[in-house]
Amino acid sequence: MQENRLANYSLIFIALVLLAIVLQTFQSVLRPLAIATLLVFMVTPLARYSKQKKIPVWLTFSGLFLVVILLLMLISSFVVVENLDLKNMIPQFQEKISQSSGSILALGSKLGFGPDDMTPEKLSTLAAKGAKVVLQAARTIFSETLLALILLMFSIQSYAALFRVIEKRFGKEEVTRLQTTFQKIEGDILAYLGTKAAMSLGTAVGTVIVLLLFKSPFIYTSALIIFVLNFIPVIGSMIAVIIVLIMYLLTVGVSANAAWLFLSLMAVQTLFGSILEPKIAGSRLNMSPVLIILSLYVWGWIWGIIGMLLSVPLTIVILIILRHMGPMKTGDLETVKTG
Repeated sequence: MQENRLANYSLIFIALVLLAIVLQTFQSVLRPLAIATLLVFMVTPLARYSKQKKIPVWLTFSGLFLVVILLLMLISSFVVVENLDLKNMIPQFQEKISQSSGSILALGSKLGFGPDDMTPEKLSTLAAKGAKVVLQAARTIFSETLLALILLMFSIQSYAALFRVIEKRFGKEEVTRLQTTFQKIEGDILAYLGTKAAMSLGTAVGTVIVLLLFKSPFIYTSALIIFVLNFIPVIGSMIAVIIVLIMYLLTVGVSANAAWLFLSLMAVQTLFGSILEPKIAGSRLNMSPVLIILSLYVWGWIWGIIGMLLSVPLTIVILIILRHMGPMKTGDLETVKTG
């Protein structure tokens, strides 16, 4: 009995590793599909509301698609312009670093970096690479979100057809159980993303106010970085603050204002992330911090920064499905697939 149990655990582990490899290999296709799946759970309540109000569903979704696309285009236009300016200012970064080399070397020596690691050439190259990574991540998010919106139109039709097929094969009881599971997923995802979006937006607005007070450049790009990275649990907010601070140091220079800027940004993060968010969200998420960190690591390893952004919603879906798994057998699932 113990040998069989060990063999089963080994097979499950091997299957999970193979699944992770498949997800990583075909990430360019599967990431938009995962985003589209999450969007299905988010917009299904809107479709039900439209039917209740006797509004054509196609009209509701057409308006939603138009608003999202226009919003993405507006954000991307600001980011592209500011990142072009950021690239053009790379030579000025080197000059700023040279002027502030004494302060930077003193700070670097305290952190364990030697003079060879803190040369203007290396720091300006690091700044250029950082700007490139941020810009590439923004492009990937926008392009895959647009692709997910296209997949969403087909997914909504499959979503409705799934219930008809299951009702035909297994009866209304199985449909009711599946609807309960999906409604639980919808509620938890909307609760999490709604709270997270509101807190990230508040943090971004607070960051804009702080940056305006400090007369910092690249305010729109900084606000977008704060908003997006705040969706990454545990580490996202700190990474966002560090990126914004580095951009400020490279464009304005090292001064006492940088320390005050860092403290101000951390105060905004603490207000929204550590005080307001726990009070609003409460214990509804029902995920332990260890599980959140583990999901962040696993999805980050599989899909990079987008995996980190989607780690909690994807884990929510998996946990709810596992909790609501019923007596449906593998053969029955094959019948649904081939039916």
